[in-house]
Amino acid sequence: MEVGYTATGPLDCTKGYIGLPGGVCQCPHYGYMFSGRLRCVYPGTDWPDEVAVAGEAYFFPAGHVLIYEEPSEVLELNPAAALQQLIDHFEAMAASGGFTKDDG
Repeated sequence: MEVGYTATGPLDCTKGYIGLPGGVCQCPHYGYMFSGRLRCVYPGTDWPDEVAVAGEAYFFPAGHVLIYEEPSEVLELNPAAALQQLIDHFEAMAASGGFTKDDG
């Protein structure tokens, strides 16, 4: 498992998943919200959106899109191999000019 801390303003991560199978994140996420609001959407399914807010723990399985609806601080625990594949994808997108900081 990899442990990480995310601090971000409002951010729709949808464009970051372009090119991944189904256009969704393939990494499951376990986390705890220190502040903010995080929506998890499951495109192409009949699963309802899930929302985590300050003070809540969450688990979002693979097959999702994340949308930080307000400034958020989050502690995340992710399977190392799945997270590395996601990071590799984001880095390749950034290197090709396919994803920039302004895309969120």
